[in-house]
Amino acid sequence: MFQQMIQKHIPAAFFILSVAGWGVFPAAAQTVVDAATLSAPIEVDGDPGDWAGVPSYRIGLTGRGGVDSVEMKFAVHGDTIYVLAVWADATESRLHKPYKWDELMLSYRRTDQLEDRLAISFPMSGDFSHNKLSGAEFTADVWHWKASRSDPAGIAHDKTWRVSRSEFPGAKKFTGPDGQAIYLARPSDAGDQLYRPVKHEAKQEDLMPRYDVNLSPQGSIADVRAKGIWRDGRWYLEMARKLDSGHDDDAVIPAAGRILFAVAAFNDVDNERHSVSETFVLQTGGYGN
Repeated sequence: MFQQMIQKHIPAAFFILSVAGWGVFPAAAQTVVDAATLSAPIEVDGDPGDWAGVPSYRIGLTGRGGVDSVEMKFAVHGDTIYVLAVWADATESRLHKPYKWDELMLSYRRTDQLEDRLAISFPMSGDFSHNKLSGAEFTADVWHWKASRSDPAGIAHDKTWRVSRSEFPGAKKFTGPDGQAIYLARPSDAGDQLYRPVKHEAKQEDLMPRYDVNLSPQGSIADVRAKGIWRDGRWYLEMARKLDSGHDDDAVIPAAGRILFAVAAFNDVDNERHSVSETFVLQTGGYGN
């Protein structure tokens, strides 16, 4: 049911942090990030207490998203991969384009307030890049956590990027750095609609949400469990998904192997102003050791 709810050519710093504390040791871009192997599952509740002893990585971001870096941990238990992302944010933004009551007009007006968000992308095919407008052609699996539009459902919005030099149905046209056309589509994965816009006629509260969130979506769109908690100027976000969801609109993360990934963050900004990482390598199952 629905319930109403009140960059590879972009330089980025990358660090590995000691398990005992937050001592920082520089490392090169596209350094391998190791996922720990756990003896017990992690509860996806936004509490980082389950992550003691798991190595932490600080991944630098560049851009206009208002986030300079994200501290990340990865772990695998059985057939599931877990992710912890922690980043600084002075404000907790849990409403997306809410309505504000205008007493003069006696109606609600949409505001420019935006939610906080974080996304992780994994390649599915093609020449994967952290930069959708680099000119590379690829398809990627994207786990897009949204503080207003997905967190109430306990998931990240599971989506697909398709990037091509050739026009295709449903694609939006952009211009790449070489002046050539790039076509991009970002459809939701198969399944139920995650959220929908609503309107409010009579006055209720001064500030009202613009979206109803589906609290129990079914299908591939709901593959990624997620919960974000904001506390003392920092977001603590946990995500989890089966290594192989069994859906053809998802990337398969190897139980023992390597896969590329990239991270983007949005601090009260729209899609054009996000901050993005370089492309990095996630290693599971002690592959290569």
